[in-house]
Amino acid sequence: MNTKIRSRTSFPRILEETLYQAYQEGKRSVDFLLLFPVLEQERDKIITQVKSYSVVLDAKWRFGTVLFTAYIRH
Repeated sequence: MNTKIRSRTSFPRILEETLYQAYQEGKRSVDFLLLFPVLEQERDKIITQVKSYSVVLDAKWRFGTVLFTAYIRH
C-alpha cells in the first residue's frame, strides 16, 4: 500500500486513516511518500509519532526523509 502526503497539516489525519485502513485490510506494511520538506531534526519525531499507533509494529526511513515504511501489527 502506498500513500502520498502532500502537506504537513494533513499528515496526522492521513497517517491515522491509512494505518487503520491497512490494518483492516490485512496489509503488512504501508509506504508513505512525503511531498513536503522534512528537516533532519524532524525525522525522529515523525517516526515516533508513527510508532505511537497501536497497529504499528515498526517504522523506518527509506531514502533519507522522503519515504518511510510503517509495518503493521497483526
